[in-house]
Amino acid sequence: MASQDLLMDNWRLLPDDRRRFIFEQLTRYFLSPLLAVDALVPVSVSYFGQGLQTFDALIGGEWLRFVPGQRHVKLGIETPLPTELAGLAESLGLSSREMRDQLSAPAVVDLPPMLVARRSVASDEEVIGQVNLTTQVFRGNHFAYVPYKPTVLSLIEPRTTSLDPAAQEPWPAVLTAGQVVLRLASSHHYQVALKHRWTKAALVKQLGGFGFALPTARDYEWLLGGGFSQLFAWGNAVPETVPAYLPNRFGLTFPTQRPSAELTQGEEVAAVPYQKGDSLLKLSPFYRAAVEQPFEAQRYRKLVRIELN
Repeated sequence: MASQDLLMDNWRLLPDDRRRFIFEQLTRYFLSPLLAVDALVPVSVSYFGQGLQTFDALIGGEWLRFVPGQRHVKLGIETPLPTELAGLAESLGLSSREMRDQLSAPAVVDLPPMLVARRSVASDEEVIGQVNLTTQVFRGNHFAYVPYKPTVLSLIEPRTTSLDPAAQEPWPAVLTAGQVVLRLASSHHYQVALKHRWTKAALVKQLGGFGFALPTARDYEWLLGGGFSQLFAWGNAVPETVPAYLPNRFGLTFPTQRPSAELTQGEEVAAVPYQKGDSLLKLSPFYRAAVEQPFEAQRYRKLVRIELN
């Protein structure tokens, strides 16, 4: 495949069958062979009048989205603040200097194509797959699943004895036993995760063994804001009401009401905690003020960088 085809402008021009072929090749060659692609679906994302045709893949129990790369992306906030942002600072109750000090410096960055988890995961958990509630068939990392299979089946077995759907109670949103955590992913599946008492270094090592990594702080600016120079995902304005989720160019899920930050490769965090009444500036993809949160209280969103030589 040509590396140019993986960049945003070229990707948009490709026919659907060519995009699908490229995506299938990416999932085959950039991930561990221990992780099969259990589902692949086309996705159409609409963002303020702009469209993106891409794909999701179910890999190891998590849905990953393909995000095309882009070169020479301007990230961060210029100094001094542009006129429209200086006025917005006043609306937020901040001086221009206070706003600037809490936002990342400007930079021009080349962003590689990525496979990105649609949702974040608790820092002390490892998602390993999904189990079907009807057939009890597991899809995902079978090597990790085998030692915990009896525990998983014991959690769901009591509810699979009746063939009458009306006689069964609703499935709980979460089931736990020991290290195993089951979260309802659909009406027919639980996502299977394992609890770990590990450090950030151990998490990074585990991810790397399967071809994954944590995003950098600049990756997050790109993924949250899509490379646009506006302060917020919705533009340079104070909204009447804060949306439940931050819109983004790639259709990824970033809730606004969140108690946890997301880990990056470095010391910085992204998608920082935000509760009603907090400064709206925390919802900017460029927010970089210090956040004091222990590792175990944070979350992570794994990704795969597609690097073609």
